Amino acid sequence: MMDCYRLLMLILLLFSFPLKGHEQDLLQLSNVNEIMGQIFSKHLESQTITTKIIQSSIDNYLDQFDPNGLYLLEQEVSPYLALSPAEINQIIDQYKKRDFIVFNKLNQLIQNGINRARGLRQELENHSQALFATQLPPSKDNEERKFAENTAQLKQRWLINLHEEFESRKNRTGANLTAAKQLEIVKAYEEKLQDAENKYLYVNENGEPLSPQEQENLFAIHILKALASSLDSHTTFYMANEAYDMRVRLQKEFNGIGILVKETDNGPTIKHILKGGSAEESGKIKEGDIIVKVDGKSVAGLSFDEVMGLIHGEKDGKISLTVKRKGENGGADQEYTAILPLKEIIVDNGRVDVSSQPFGNGIIGIITLHAFYQGKDISSEKDVREAIDKLQSQRDLRGLILDLRNNSGGFLSQAVKVAGLFITDGVIVISKYSNGEEKIYRDVDGKTAYDGPLIILTSKATASAAEIVAQALQDYGVALVVGDEHTYGKGTIQTQTVTDNQSSSYFKVTVGKYYTVSGRTPQKEGVKADVLVPGHWNKEDIGESSSDSISNDIIPPVYVDTLSDLPPDIKRWYMKYYIPHLQKPVTAWRNFLPALRKNSENRIARNKNYQYFLNGPQAHIDGTADEDEDWEATKKNKTSGVDDLQLQEAVNVLKDMIYLASANKVGVEPSPPDAEPNKVKTND
Repeated sequence: MMDCYRLLMLILLLFSFPLKGHEQDLLQLSNVNEIMGQIFSKHLESQTITTKIIQSSIDNYLDQFDPNGLYLLEQEVSPYLALSPAEINQIIDQYKKRDFIVFNKLNQLIQNGINRARGLRQELENHSQALFATQLPPSKDNEERKFAENTAQLKQRWLINLHEEFESRKNRTGANLTAAKQLEIVKAYEEKLQDAENKYLYVNENGEPLSPQEQENLFAIHILKALASSLDSHTTFYMANEAYDMRVRLQKEFNGIGILVKETDNGPTIKHILKGGSAEESGKIKEGDIIVKVDGKSVAGLSFDEVMGLIHGEKDGKISLTVKRKGENGGADQEYTAILPLKEIIVDNGRVDVSSQPFGNGIIGIITLHAFYQGKDISSEKDVREAIDKLQSQRDLRGLILDLRNNSGGFLSQAVKVAGLFITDGVIVISKYSNGEEKIYRDVDGKTAYDGPLIILTSKATASAAEIVAQALQDYGVALVVGDEHTYGKGTIQTQTVTDNQSSSYFKVTVGKYYTVSGRTPQKEGVKADVLVPGHWNKEDIGESSSDSISNDIIPPVYVDTLSDLPPDIKRWYMKYYIPHLQKPVTAWRNFLPALRKNSENRIARNKNYQYFLNGPQAHIDGTADEDEDWEATKKNKTSGVDDLQLQEAVNVLKDMIYLASANKVGVEPSPPDAEPNKVKTND
């Protein structure tokens, strides 16, 4: 997976105003137990502090600071990674008394590691030209142990880390860099590292100590993050800026000026201007502009996070933004200042993409849904419905692919509504909570937006709400799942305080597990593909199966909906308007699976580009190796954009579905009402 910090620098803070409602108050250590109590009260499995949580939180505290083993030595951390039962019980007693001495000790360890690392980096940076002159061999000790054995190994790790950072920036900027530019790159990277380190040293960018209240706030946040993530991999405590980013992703709307900012060597740079924002309407702000002042205050010397803090701070309805732009025809750089009113903006990117391919006398439609979102005027269901209508208005829609490959989820309610576009009526999800309560989510509109040949295209990165849609439609047999062997395997439900306007602290907590109509949950095992078509994530070790997560189980299927969860007065309406339109399991596409799989396997085996993508240059169809020039083009094959081999093969599978249905003169008819649904055959 992409380095989290680098990803944060590229896409965090797309938007320009804080969370509505309360800002996150400065936390005190006394708040830790209170907030964890709220999290425990909701969690699916953990209701109190345990020895497992304590040990895991210590591991997490170290890992959230030093995930790559660049700061701490094995001998320093080993006493904390194998605590005795007596030591852990003592820490539990201290926790109950709001005494966090063990995290204080870890913090001292981390601060010593930071000071040591800064000294090692200074030695290396003093010889940066020699450092970057040659290609370094990879260090083997990183593969063998998380933490270094001694300071010499630490120095070697920093040597490789700095060299990799330099090479990465050099590749983005250009191969021929002056000595001054090399030093500039080193300085920028050092500033970025120190900005992250200062949050553990509790100092500002000038090295001055933060106020005692700010120090306590940061320490409490570090502890809460470590404790919350110890419950399971999806329970998380958020800082205010992280919560804001999540809120915008869930609601796809925000109040701001409409700019996307990224960190560059030249400073905070406007990467994208969003439609409908005041930045666009002003006409004074352009992509590529470098931010130099916010509300008249220079950003020189400030970290990227601090600049974003100025933009996100409390505002009186507007922001004054001063940007620098390169002069035309080699002229001097120019500065422009715009007074930008804050306004509500709907985010178009990261929603739905629609395309089509001609097929016979009609088209094959492709809808890519990036997330499950819900705002005041927008939703995933509305966007997908409109996409289907758009495709159907063009020509005869012969088949449809719903691409969910990198969709990591969102609102459960929207997953139910999107799945409901493809069935008449019926149960989509059953959720089970820690207190034994069950809740059934149904599609009740009695109609479909599309009922023809349908493929749900998935990958190992397809997760959560996206897995609900894939598995529910697979259960009913109205769609085939095509893609990687299985999806991510996140079958748990989280509640969050991020979209709560009244919340003063932000967290997400796992409260239940969901099951689709078949009684299966994708938890851990994921949704299995009906037709295996490997893609970019195929060889990546990601997903719940590779972590110590909540277990997989099954419950009885509910194809026959007894409405047992509904009160009598509501049940009468369901009996009259819902039950007559219940979606019956469809078997036609499942009957075609042997032929569909065989055809796809043969195509992939014969596809020279696909074989290169899967196995490298040695995997020629005839088993021989050659140096044909046409192989040069395949070296850049990927499963996205114009070279999207996985999507191309999914289209071929869909064409086979259409052909087989036509050749066999078989419609996609439901099974008889009394028939038991067939089990979906998968490639295990």
